[in-house]
Amino acid sequence: MIRFIDVHKAFGPKRVLDGVSIDVARGEVLFIIGKSGAGKSVLVKHLLGLLAPDAGQILFEGQDVAGFSERDFFPLRKRCTMVLQHSTLFDSMTLLENVALPLRKHQGLSHAASLEAARSKLQLVHMERYADRRPADIGDGLRKRVAIARALTMEPEYVVFDEPTTGLDPISARHVDRLIRRLADETSVTSIVVSHDLASIFGVADRVVMLYQGRVLLDGPPQAFRDSADPVVRQFVNGLPDGPMDI
Repeated sequence: MIRFIDVHKAFGPKRVLDGVSIDVARGEVLFIIGKSGAGKSVLVKHLLGLLAPDAGQILFEGQDVAGFSERDFFPLRKRCTMVLQHSTLFDSMTLLENVALPLRKHQGLSHAASLEAARSKLQLVHMERYADRRPADIGDGLRKRVAIARALTMEPEYVVFDEPTTGLDPISARHVDRLIRRLADETSVTSIVVSHDLASIFGVADRVVMLYQGRVLLDGPPQAFRDSADPVVRQFVNGLPDGPMDI
């Protein structure tokens, strides 16, 4: 239902994407992986209009969004939301108020109705008991779950997760993994996950795409990466550095 077709993007002389083509099927959990600077986040930002491609197409249910105006993106962003690497919650609000904010702003709910709906989203991510706390009172992993709850207020069909487990302890990271998996299995939300977390990749992905030097190096199920003999893939899967290390 989402297609990136021959997408190119450069920033000055640096060519980040050099003809990337990826299809995303409805309801799947697709991981986009690669080394730092491989263009993972750059690619997904095109889908939401945060960046515009130099060339190529981005099809959302058959419609090319590459030429969309900012106004054109408004309805798309209600159906396809993004959870950023940093949770970006408002410290002056409770967690419940943070989740309720987009319900009032975009759906026009009353204060009471927005709080009730927000509480149901916090329940979905098992955060209802923290509803009256503020972001500074909880850890990074819990804040990430609240950010996901806030993204779900628009009842999206597609969610883009940008490095959702970066900076989290292993237990919190696995909680986020299970939440992403559950969203796909129980609500048929399509998830595009930018990540380099091997436990996440092999734990919850339906399919994995690896970017390397601006192109797709490998596209397949997680097992295809375990079985690959490609030296770049092996290096990534085994967590090896690019070259010799001085100790």
